[in-house]
Amino acid sequence: MTTVLLVALMVILFSFQSLFTRLYSRAYAGENQNSSTAVFSVCYGAFIALCSLVSNGLSFHPSGYTWLFAAINALVLLLYNTSMIKGGNLGSYAFLMLASLFGGIVLPLLVGVAFLGERMTAVQWAAVGIMIAAIVLMNSKGLKLGGASRSYYLWCALLFLSNGLYGIIMNLQVNKLHGEESSEMLVILFALSALFAFGIEAAGGRGSALLRGFNMGKKAAAWLLVCCISAFAAARLMLYLLTQMQSGLLYTIDNGGVLALSFLYSIFLFKEKPSRLQLLGMILAALSVIMINMLT
Repeated sequence: MTTVLLVALMVILFSFQSLFTRLYSRAYAGENQNSSTAVFSVCYGAFIALCSLVSNGLSFHPSGYTWLFAAINALVLLLYNTSMIKGGNLGSYAFLMLASLFGGIVLPLLVGVAFLGERMTAVQWAAVGIMIAAIVLMNSKGLKLGGASRSYYLWCALLFLSNGLYGIIMNLQVNKLHGEESSEMLVILFALSALFAFGIEAAGGRGSALLRGFNMGKKAAAWLLVCCISAFAAARLMLYLLTQMQSGLLYTIDNGGVLALSFLYSIFLFKEKPSRLQLLGMILAALSVIMINMLT
């Protein structure tokens, strides 16, 4: 029962991260709106790295494996962010989200079953299938592919790969070190992601604009702060829960549950009207989570 409650808390925290990111973007008052993403990435990475270090009593003794996994995942996170931005500028955002969510569920699931000894019952496989169907339905609105370029599909494929690899590498670190060095993993991963984000802007001659972009306004700064707090707590919970349940099932609940909650936020907070297919998708997502948790 404790695991179920912690999974629910993790999903809520990750959904808060998504919600607060949206509110930050709306409130951002920097002189150049294009700087908002880079500013967010630098602050987000630095905050989580610092909080992880402080929460571990300033102790920092990572093994070579943790350095390796964290560095690779920092590059994967950079690829994910780049694919999301580039793909979003070329075609359907709904299909892009499908690629991301499918990768986040399917790839860790297959690796866990094939290489990490994770076992799935018929009911659990069915629950994963229902969640995938739910994700398709929840993204049905705006799912248009007419005229999309080959570059768009390439970015979709890279997004599928990067979101899946991120989960796989986190799980590999947990399995290899038996749940140890989770704080060190987060410190290195997010510190490097912040450095990469800053370095890309500086290399592109946008360093000065980035520094001015930190003058974002109090409202945006407040949303950014609560977003980072939610993300830090969610990341710590995820690393712990990877030691308590199968990674494929955890990522299925995480990806589908966050999407379903995000739709609820859009309905009640942003007054968006969902279609019947999207409502059906939310119901199926809830059914999938119930089926998985009944057997966890």
